[in-house]
Amino acid sequence: MSTSKNQVVRMLALVPYLQGHGGIPLKQVAAEFGVSDKQIRRDLTLLMYCGPGQYPGELIDFDLGALDEDGIIFIRGAEFLTRPLKLNTSEAVALIVALRTLRASASGPQTAIIDSTLAKLESVIGDEASAPVDVHVEAVDSAIHNTLTEAIRVGKRVAITYATVSRDEKTEREIDPRRLFSAQGKLYCEAWCLRADDIRFFRLDRILSATATDHDIEEHNAEPRDLSDGLFQVDDDTIHAVLDLQPNAHWLTEYYQVESLGEPVDGIWRVKLFGADWSWLRRLVLRNGGSVTVVEPATLATEVAESAALALHAYDELV
Repeated sequence: MSTSKNQVVRMLALVPYLQGHGGIPLKQVAAEFGVSDKQIRRDLTLLMYCGPGQYPGELIDFDLGALDEDGIIFIRGAEFLTRPLKLNTSEAVALIVALRTLRASASGPQTAIIDSTLAKLESVIGDEASAPVDVHVEAVDSAIHNTLTEAIRVGKRVAITYATVSRDEKTEREIDPRRLFSAQGKLYCEAWCLRADDIRFFRLDRILSATATDHDIEEHNAEPRDLSDGLFQVDDDTIHAVLDLQPNAHWLTEYYQVESLGEPVDGIWRVKLFGADWSWLRRLVLRNGGSVTVVEPATLATEVAESAALALHAYDELV
């Protein structure tokens, strides 16, 4: 299930749960729903924008003082949820776009439910259903997608062949799949990887084959990753390099995790750029040769220079 779907399902259950448990500790709610305290706070923030209008009495509200000072959740103003929901045209179109996006990553019995809901909404609002905005999710092998979806449903381990682009290699792995989700237009599977003995994310378009095994999924002592801040998350152990970016390489700061080390000087911007591994960082610098200079670490600068020299030598030999 995608991260957004998980959140929608949780939030739909969260309101009636809180209505039936007045003055409940935040930590207890987080434990009940199997997520972090931080995630519940994010859910509550979103819920405060939910309601049939925009004025007091038309939006869900919480006692923020009790939440911040005592860690206790009191829900208020959600009585309107007992009334039938009426959507205006803009809300219906937004829901249709969301369902179309969900349809792109759905499989199995989910597709019939989504198609039925879409058909009903589109028939009600007519020509307005041709919404000009959509979200693209890249297609993947339907057999692999279905294998993983079914394995999650019945709780079976899966044997996969996975292509790791950063190391240009293929590996055979056994995984205990937990959920499917989409991020930045790609479909991923969060799973416990027996080879790595840890949680890993696998892009479905890089899974070359997937076969369900007879082994049941095991319980592993690891909570699902909170992906609300993005798929790639920086911590104290994340590798990084200090780079000088020429003006035509400033775009890198928009696509990758970076920390600015000051304002650009004569067009050169010094940043700390984080990566998954050193080989990926080396290739990134080489692909932007002349526009990116390695400042630190010295070992990476040496590797880049040696790789560039080997490439130039190969051209000399061809001549």
